[in-house]
Amino acid sequence: MIEKYRNKVFNEDVITVLKRIPDNSLDMVYGDPDYNVGINYAGKNYTQKWSDYIDWYIELTKESLRVLKPTGSLFMMNYPKQNAHMRVKFLDDNAYDVQDYVWIYNTNVGHSPRRFTTAHRSILHATKSKDNKFYKDNVAVPYQNPTDKRIQGRIAAGHLGRMPYSWFYFDLVKNVSKDKTFHSCQIPLKLVEMLIKSCTQEGDDVFILFAGSGSELFTCKDLKRNYISCELHPDYYKMIIDRLENNGKIKDEFRLDFIQQKNGQTLPIELNLFSGQYEAQRHNKG
Repeated sequence: MIEKYRNKVFNEDVITVLKRIPDNSLDMVYGDPDYNVGINYAGKNYTQKWSDYIDWYIELTKESLRVLKPTGSLFMMNYPKQNAHMRVKFLDDNAYDVQDYVWIYNTNVGHSPRRFTTAHRSILHATKSKDNKFYKDNVAVPYQNPTDKRIQGRIAAGHLGRMPYSWFYFDLVKNVSKDKTFHSCQIPLKLVEMLIKSCTQEGDDVFILFAGSGSELFTCKDLKRNYISCELHPDYYKMIIDRLENNGKIKDEFRLDFIQQKNGQTLPIELNLFSGQYEAQRHNKG
């Protein structure tokens, strides 16, 4: 039954789609939901009352865990507070094991005279059984001291490197990056690629809960994994379909306004400062 969902993007609510998928069907589920901090997604805002958000986040995680195979992995990325509430209220009692990883990045915004600057996000990694698949060699980090006799012995035994630590440094997707679209919150592709490679092999099924800019879908394609995804926002969905029809190319109309200006299109630029983040806002063009 999972075959009819493979390599498709649904312009529907993600929980609605998850509820149609059979139990124990997927090798990996990856979620990077709205963080409930007031982000403007091309004119739409999904921020809600805190308790309602946590209830929604728990339902999303519950359905994601249900569709996961006993050998699969669930990754949920969010700010630490959001993940902590969801973990304590649901995940710890319903998953076999839960690990909390940290993505660290540099940032020039969000500084406050009253606290340290937030420059990390939490990634919860949940499994359903002791038999979860994890492929160290897919993500091994080269040894720093390959001349050490103990390391030489490990290399001789076929080890490709050490296991990555539970914290990862990846730069934010910059506005001038070739991968940047008008989506408000893109995640570094190398980070998502590492997560996918850590627990799946070619031919496995990965649910990218929120398609966003569509870039993670092309990461799945490049890695020869099947993807399933959802995107409710009509402008983002239009961009994703266009990219799928054009081998991943990001047309100028789907980039930030100042990039369009640079490429010869005269569009006004509006800058929005919120929740410590600086982003270009896309204007509707009639």
